[in-house]
Amino acid sequence: MEGRFPQKVSEKEREEILKYLEDRFGIEPFYFEKYEILRGVSNFWLFPKTFYLEKLKNLQVQTVGLLFLRQVSKYLKPTSAFLQRFGYLAKKNIITLPEEVILILKERNKVEIELDLEPGYVILKDKHWILGCGLYLPGKLFSYLEPKVLKNL
Repeated sequence: MEGRFPQKVSEKEREEILKYLEDRFGIEPFYFEKYEILRGVSNFWLFPKTFYLEKLKNLQVQTVGLLFLRQVSKYLKPTSAFLQRFGYLAKKNIITLPEEVILILKERNKVEIELDLEPGYVILKDKHWILGCGLYLPGKLFSYLEPKVLKNL
């Protein structure tokens, strides 16, 4: 289904989004200087900065750029695609999962685990790769990994 081209966020909203990425994951704002942040109804995309953006706004599109955040209730949830592309820049809220925990997450998408982290979205990785997004709540870790990622583990 085609839809309207997402709108560029205001400078204030851009600052809030980049502050969230820095506060939660330690990813510094300057890494996104070459990108516009566009907003749909509840999704945000990274789109390379271009002086053609005004002309592109009239296009009917299915998707634009890299879907990188979803508005979930009042929280911003990073997409696994974004974390796989930019997660190596993160300095905090990264969980390296042992193989036995990955197996539990493959089976149940949830594992009981105590971590020394503030509750919220986290970056899940194995010993080699960033897998994607999870949610840590005290005593529980929920996987938001895509089925195709889990299947290949």
